[in-house]
Amino acid sequence: MQLKTIASLGIAATLAFGAFAVAQDSTPAAPKTAEKGEKGEKKAESKKGNGAKVGSPAPAFTLKDASGKDVSLSDFKGKVVVLEWINPGCPVCKGKMDDGSVAKMMADAKAVNPDVAFLFINSTAAMADEPEDSAEYLKDHKIEAPALIDGDGAVGRMYGAKTTPHCYVIDASGALAYEGAIDDQKDTNYVVKTVKSLKAGEAVSPANTKPYGCSVKYKKG
Repeated sequence: MQLKTIASLGIAATLAFGAFAVAQDSTPAAPKTAEKGEKGEKKAESKKGNGAKVGSPAPAFTLKDASGKDVSLSDFKGKVVVLEWINPGCPVCKGKMDDGSVAKMMADAKAVNPDVAFLFINSTAAMADEPEDSAEYLKDHKIEAPALIDGDGAVGRMYGAKTTPHCYVIDASGALAYEGAIDDQKDTNYVVKTVKSLKAGEAVSPANTKPYGCSVKYKKG
């Protein structure tokens, strides 16, 4: 009887130790999965970009215009620079061109500061191989400014451009002073308002607004 009891206790102890060992071996699997997930999220976040921040230096970039010439943000050092994201196929963007809003914005801004520079950026992946279309788009609307091609979307993602149009104003020191909508869809053009504030040495308000229009059609993958 004692032998049977001892044998039973031995078997139970062996089973318990085996269960403990299995539990110990399987424990690290969860952290590995979580670590893989975290890396995947960080990679996606890096690819998407966090967007330029008002008050911080505007991200530097160099893009080619429709003629293949390199145009860099640094070319306009010491000047107020306005960036506007465009897409000739976007009805909202085209509407702002057709009704004269963009041309008036440029004229009004230059009346305040003749040295302000305008750069129009197209991050539409489908138009990367047709840069002349972006140039013609501006020319047809009597816009005298470079059409810059961002086919891989790197600059658009770096700035966090979401819509066409999406506007950014960089002050003379190279810091981002405004980002958001081109206007309030009524009487106030935020770009012109920002240029006026910078000229007067006043704080820009609002410095951020919600952009509207068609979403930027970035390259996938």
